[in-house]
Amino acid sequence: MPDERDLVERILAGDGEAQDQFYRDYAKRLYPVCVHFLGVEDSDAEDVIQDAFLIAWRKLGSFRFESSLYTWLNHICVNLCYERLRKRKRLLASLNEDLEKLTLPQSNWFQKRKDEEEEKKRLLARLSSLIDNMGEKCREILILRDREGESYINLAKRLKIPPGTVMSQLARCRKALRHLMQNELKDART
Repeated sequence: MPDERDLVERILAGDGEAQDQFYRDYAKRLYPVCVHFLGVEDSDAEDVIQDAFLIAWRKLGSFRFESSLYTWLNHICVNLCYERLRKRKRLLASLNEDLEKLTLPQSNWFQKRKDEEEEKKRLLARLSSLIDNMGEKCREILILRDREGESYINLAKRLKIPPGTVMSQLARCRKALRHLMQNELKDART
């Protein structure tokens, strides 16, 4: 302790060499403490050590030698490490909250898209069922044109009717199908 008292007195007197010695002797002993709390290769470890010395130089005049100088510096250093860890925890919580806010609309969008796709599949299945239950003429023309994509000319040749008749029959069948689907949807809502 006498050497520590002498060192502190020299530092308080403004001796630059004593300040350098104080930093050299204790900084390398505090580094493992910081690594223990903050982790290996953490860039904050050096900052914490420097902050600890800034606090120590400011409070060195009130140091009462009730413990060793290293114990006192170590205590300052540990408190600064805990402070850093609390800040990180708050930052991490804030970042997690921000991430959740950013991803929630996207996950809602994906769920909405999934729901819409399921509804679309359900409606297409119902539409297909309605087509299958229509009269033979409408069923044939709707399947050939709307499911298989046949052209009006090919439909006319296949059904052995003029293209104008194909168009008018297709329009009537689609109108009937639309009417059936509207009734189906109306019944589903009630």
